Amino acid sequence: MTIYYNRYGWQNLIFLSEVIEVWKNFKRNGIARIEKLVGEYNIWELNKSPYGKFKIKIFENSDNIYSGYTNILIADELGDFYCAVGYGKSEDEALENTIAEFYKMTERKEKWEEADFQCADPYDF
Repeated sequence: MTIYYNRYGWQNLIFLSEVIEVWKNFKRNGIARIEKLVGEYNIWELNKSPYGKFKIKIFENSDNIYSGYTNILIADELGDFYCAVGYGKSEDEALENTIAEFYKMTERKEKWEEADFQCADPYDF
């Protein structure tokens, strides 16, 4: 909040950017963290995944760190499934890093089968 003096006396001026950031400072007993969904992208991918497309959601946390998560999970060498995750200092950087992580996860095999992929639970995504 900025305090300034005009012909009406001392006034408080709240900038829109300060109002938008209120969620970052919200405190309540039992709430560990709040993350804000800032972007959702459809990624049309034809070479690795059997579905033709997948989604990436980007979240911002109260520390201004952006995290991206895919809704498609990829089996590792042991058969456990994990989504690709990317981080960044901006929404764009997190998106780029999440896509890069998806391709990094799919580099270990040349040929992928549909059984190597799962979709995230719609409740989680």
